[in-house]
Amino acid sequence: MTAVLEKPETPHSAEPNRGPQLPDASVLEDRTPEWIRATPTSALFVLLTGTVFIWLVYQPLWHTDLWDHLNYGQDIIETRRVSDTEPLLHLCRGVRMINIPWLAQLGMAAINNRFGLTGLQFSYGLVIAMCLAVIAWRSVRTSHSAIGGFIACAVFLKINLNQLLVIRPQLVGVLFYCIVVAWMFGRQKHSKRSWIAMPLMYVLWANTHGSFSMGLMLMGLAGVGRFGDVLVISKSLRVALLDRELHGTILLTQLCAAAVLLNPAGFAVYPEVFNVVGNPNIGSMYEWDALTWRSAQGQAAAAAALLACMAILLSPRRKHCGEILAFVFTGLLAMWSGRMLNWWAPIAGIVIGTHLIAVIRKSTPWLRNPRPGKRTGLWTLVNLGLVLILFAFTSLGGQVLQGRVSNAQQLVSKETPLATVSFLNSAERLPRGISFVPAEWAGFVMNRGPESVAPMVNLHVHLIPEQVWNHYLRLMNGSSDWSRLMDQYGINMAVVDKDRQPELTKRIRESVDWTAQYEDRQAVVFFRNKEI
Repeated sequence: MTAVLEKPETPHSAEPNRGPQLPDASVLEDRTPEWIRATPTSALFVLLTGTVFIWLVYQPLWHTDLWDHLNYGQDIIETRRVSDTEPLLHLCRGVRMINIPWLAQLGMAAINNRFGLTGLQFSYGLVIAMCLAVIAWRSVRTSHSAIGGFIACAVFLKINLNQLLVIRPQLVGVLFYCIVVAWMFGRQKHSKRSWIAMPLMYVLWANTHGSFSMGLMLMGLAGVGRFGDVLVISKSLRVALLDRELHGTILLTQLCAAAVLLNPAGFAVYPEVFNVVGNPNIGSMYEWDALTWRSAQGQAAAAAALLACMAILLSPRRKHCGEILAFVFTGLLAMWSGRMLNWWAPIAGIVIGTHLIAVIRKSTPWLRNPRPGKRTGLWTLVNLGLVLILFAFTSLGGQVLQGRVSNAQQLVSKETPLATVSFLNSAERLPRGISFVPAEWAGFVMNRGPESVAPMVNLHVHLIPEQVWNHYLRLMNGSSDWSRLMDQYGINMAVVDKDRQPELTKRIRESVDWTAQYEDRQAVVFFRNKEI
């Protein structure tokens, strides 16, 4: 008898064929590249930063600097060149112009031409969100605590919010500066990535905004600080001078300084930075005033400085000379001018977030041994999903995904003279020659109004001859010689802000030589009865 051996039936052999099976989560995780995996904390940061981003993209477009930069950017697009003299104002023809932020202006004008004002809002919110991401990343890496990152971002926004409300090329400079701050607070300052990325960033920075000088200054302070740290520890001048990291910082700073020269003006960008800051016309701009206790900015900065000093004194962390030097030096600059808060706020935020967590950790057991969340590809997908959801909530998202175009009146600030420009566009004939228009409105009038309107000045005050600017200030304040100045410049039309220029409004009303052709709650447009 031949025995027939049969394969025993397994418990699963009777089950129907289920087809290909999906791999479990562990298999998916193993196949995800390490560099792209994210943590649960990162999703929380994306959500919180995204919330701030959504709030920012719905902020109205300010009526001042933005429109001047758009005008210069549009001029670059139309002429296909970066002008070396002032191209827009008749009273500034021939005035030498080194337009450092030409690339940012070009980008702003291109975004406006392609996507409209919603594109500008989106770009504005995105740049600030990227600043927060850089600050949060460095603070978390330095303090080993997500709470430290939240504190740093909150301090940065609280101190610098007023400076961030206006769309201008400076915002891109703040982003690059935050990257340099993160580099300075990091331990690996001279990786291969730094030697490539930093000089390339400075090439963009030098064509975007003059604040590249602040970045170079910060790198210099990092070098001085490294020298001080080694000197304190080694107590040897020779050891400090021969330190390899000090030499690397000096060389990288020199390389970045050389990269700045890759711009249309070449070396001239360096003196131009100081020419702008030292221009006498700048003194009349209130945003360049020194910080005072009476201002909300001054109070926020003082509170942050006090908190930072307390945290530094009580912190068990080691204090690095470069960080303290940068904190003090940029703080003094901020006291000199509120505009300099841009360069102190990122440093103050990281210093407070890092040292305050160290102080709290001494008495809080659960903060002493932080356990970072596991990095998985799943959280990367969650982050991507959050980004897509946030994009859909923006005005640009609604425009791209649904074709919903927002009304311009809903996108600009209430101070924007929309009705006045509408009148100018509808007028059959406007007086010829130079027009008196408030500098804050000049950019918008030139951008959205008739081409025949030629404002006396705009907000690029460093390009305006000092005498012209002083005469403009006298007119704005309604001085007794206003009529003579109007005659001197051949001004036949005056657009007057009723709230900011009440004296000039009153004087022109009382004059028999002028007649109000249009008036609303905001402005009055006067024509001269007999043109000059």
